[in-house]
Amino acid sequence: MSITVSAGSIKGKERKEIIEIVQKQIKEAALQASRQVIMACLEAEVTAKLGREKGVRRKPSEQPLEIDWKCGHCGCQNAHQFMRDGHYQRTLETKLGHIEHLQIPMLECQNCHRDVICKFSILDKFQRFWVDMHQDAFFSSGLGQSLRAIRNRWSGELEDSVGLRTINELINQIEPLIHKMREQHFPEAPVVVQCDGIWVTIQSQGEETKKDSRQRKRHERSGKKMVILVALGFWPDGQREILDWQVAKSEDHTEWEPFLTRLVKRGIGAKQGLSMIVRDGCGGLGKALIKVYGNSILDQRCIFHKLQNVADKARTDLKGEDRREVKKELLEQAASIYDAEDAETARQRLHAWAEYWRPQAPGAVATLERDFEDTLSYYQLDTITREWMRTTSLLERTNRELRRKFRQAVTFGSMTGADVAVFLQVQRLHTRWTDSSWWQVSHNLYFEVHP
Repeated sequence: MSITVSAGSIKGKERKEIIEIVQKQIKEAALQASRQVIMACLEAEVTAKLGREKGVRRKPSEQPLEIDWKCGHCGCQNAHQFMRDGHYQRTLETKLGHIEHLQIPMLECQNCHRDVICKFSILDKFQRFWVDMHQDAFFSSGLGQSLRAIRNRWSGELEDSVGLRTINELINQIEPLIHKMREQHFPEAPVVVQCDGIWVTIQSQGEETKKDSRQRKRHERSGKKMVILVALGFWPDGQREILDWQVAKSEDHTEWEPFLTRLVKRGIGAKQGLSMIVRDGCGGLGKALIKVYGNSILDQRCIFHKLQNVADKARTDLKGEDRREVKKELLEQAASIYDAEDAETARQRLHAWAEYWRPQAPGAVATLERDFEDTLSYYQLDTITREWMRTTSLLERTNRELRRKFRQAVTFGSMTGADVAVFLQVQRLHTRWTDSSWWQVSHNLYFEVHP
């Protein structure tokens, strides 16, 4: 393709046309080169499997050469009984674009003269999208891109439409890795674990059907609020890791108990080094902790949530704009209680604070005094960073990353979709905390799913 360039300054429409032509030529050249490389690799793999170059006569009388390719009819796996049988053409979608007229080698079994099932290492027989598209789906979803955003980009790159369900199925290939992760045992338990729940909407399918905009019959779907239970662990050397998560119906103790039991089975227990679990006061986590761990670990109530509850009560006790500074002073003094060097000093500060503020804000005082001892457990672990123990703030920051994905998705079509979305976000967060590359980690996920 020729390009006409004027001698003067190239601007505006002329510059745009030149750049578009160059981009098109680069894409065409890249696709052609990719096509040649892929076909060369396929031919090389056939040669390696057969043990002979193209054009060399086979030697069926020699010692059998067993390979992992086999005849689809008689099951023969002796490469000496296989011979090249031409090619068939197919297309392939890649990040570079749409590749046409790929020549795929074929083999014939000389025992029964039927086709040999060739499982190429770089290309599956019915695979529409090549490896790089799968990797891009993991990478993009982990960055929080929606299915629609990925579809719009892919449709532009491939110059053809791509379905949302197709992309969703590619991403959901990750599911086996979740089961594999939950079977792994921690060699050393974290010292502190923070636990919390995040509420999301997950769709369920009913039995009744209705017609959609294209007059197709579809089962009616309805959204249901569910909670994702999350556990974040901290080790003495500064390592942090999301240990596990579970999609549950509620934060009741009956949901937390199996989740905590699974953590114990994976090595998150007092004997392995766990000293404390930090939680807020909601749900049945406290009851579940007693049933699963008993008195073997410390139970720390989150100070941030406790002070937040105090602030809520203070707004009721101290109404009016003219009392804003008074409320601010009350909360600052309440927060300073936890700056004490030891638990006894904190108790003394609470007593003085309560005596002063009780006449003005009885609700706020009663809220802080309630279960106050449960917020002082961290003083028993003075060798551990207090930021890990006093509050679930680090887990809250982690949850914000997860919520960003949940808000973008609005609702998940299945439990699997929610699980996979959390898994990818967890992997991305782990790469950030370990200064790794999410691009590299997400690309490696493909080879874990397809070893």
